Amino acid sequence: MTSFSKSASSEQELKWAWIWFKQLSAFHRRALNREREFSADEVIAYLRSKRDANVPAWKRMKVIKGLIVFRQQVQKREADDLLPLQEKMREIIHIERAKSDGYDTIEDVVGKINPREPDAIQEFRRALRRAGMALRTERTYVGKLKAFMADRALTCLADFDRIGASDVEAHLTDLAVDGNVAPSTQNTSFHALLKFFSLVLKREMGKIEAIRATKDSMAPTVLGDEEIAAVFEGLSGVHLVIAKLLYGCGMRISEAIRLRVKDVDFANKQLEIRQSKGGKSRLVPMPDDLIVPLQRWVDSRKALHAQDSADGTASVWLPHALDRKYPSAHRELKWQFLFASHRLSRDPKTDKRHRHHLHMDTFPTHLRNAVEQAGLLKHVTSHTFRHCYATHLLWAGTDIRQIQQLLGHSDVKTTEIYTHVRNPHETKVESPLDRMMKVKRREDSREGNVGLGCL
Repeated sequence: MTSFSKSASSEQELKWAWIWFKQLSAFHRRALNREREFSADEVIAYLRSKRDANVPAWKRMKVIKGLIVFRQQVQKREADDLLPLQEKMREIIHIERAKSDGYDTIEDVVGKINPREPDAIQEFRRALRRAGMALRTERTYVGKLKAFMADRALTCLADFDRIGASDVEAHLTDLAVDGNVAPSTQNTSFHALLKFFSLVLKREMGKIEAIRATKDSMAPTVLGDEEIAAVFEGLSGVHLVIAKLLYGCGMRISEAIRLRVKDVDFANKQLEIRQSKGGKSRLVPMPDDLIVPLQRWVDSRKALHAQDSADGTASVWLPHALDRKYPSAHRELKWQFLFASHRLSRDPKTDKRHRHHLHMDTFPTHLRNAVEQAGLLKHVTSHTFRHCYATHLLWAGTDIRQIQQLLGHSDVKTTEIYTHVRNPHETKVESPLDRMMKVKRREDSREGNVGLGCL
């Protein structure tokens, strides 16, 4: 078998690197010498000529990438002076795409930014939105950056010139030692700062060796059938339907409230969960007990949508710029959220008014009241129903790989946590204490019988 030292893509990169270098040399009327050094200013002048010739930004980006490859692989030199050109061209590409979609500025794409916020926060919001991060993720990451800025007395973007890995390491260590935070909280702070360094500061954060927050791994809380039924007794209306979705389908609360009308497939008795954690989608079976309630809820949603359409307010937020690709989709019934809010709200990114889904914090309040009414002393949250779904399936003999697929886990190791919950239906392991007390009772009984015989 013939082996190749370079892949086909690498050969293409080198081919185009030579083409762009030849064109650059011809533009500046220089001899074609592979060892001839060229500066960033020469590249900028050449790119401006391409821009004046109406060459789009995405194609000018190919010129920069080709010249970087030529500098690194052919001339065996550093290309650090060309990297800022690459970053700047990325911004220009975003702006050009925005204008081609009918927007005037990049602000219209990423949404309104509060000008009173520190410039570092503003730039971080823009970068996160350009990267397609969810609004909840943006809020979380911005909160972590604000905490870091307060901890290090930073007020603006220029202050970050003196910030490096040691500052981040000290901040994360303080969180673990003084703040006594959970590992997930420390990890979130780390990833937020990592994003800020890469997206805004455009540099490596460096190696971090902070003291890690530790937390004992615990088996998830699982309710019995009677306990779940008791909680259901304390819920009604939309909150009862949501609770049954969480337990009957293993959904996260965010997945349940974001269901759209089109995601409910009565013909195939299944629900489609789109863009869940990690951007994954999956199909889950629809429980028979939920068919009638969901049909009723779809009917009531149709009535509300008809009223919104008559009022001219029918609109819903759409992901991934679908509202620009399909301009009328936001008014169609199939795209509406199934569990809609009772009032219209304004999108903080685009400032447009939509009928959004129920607020994330609405269900937990009703759940807490239902748990107290049921007299349960266990710590029960929305996610507890997902734990119950997986554990009860496992106890019923469902293959763990199938449970992994239904839950949407990337790794079966995540699903294996449910194997740590003891199955009350299995043969009970007799405690040494119970065994000892049984022996003692038998011995006491025999002694008593002997005493009676002597009488």
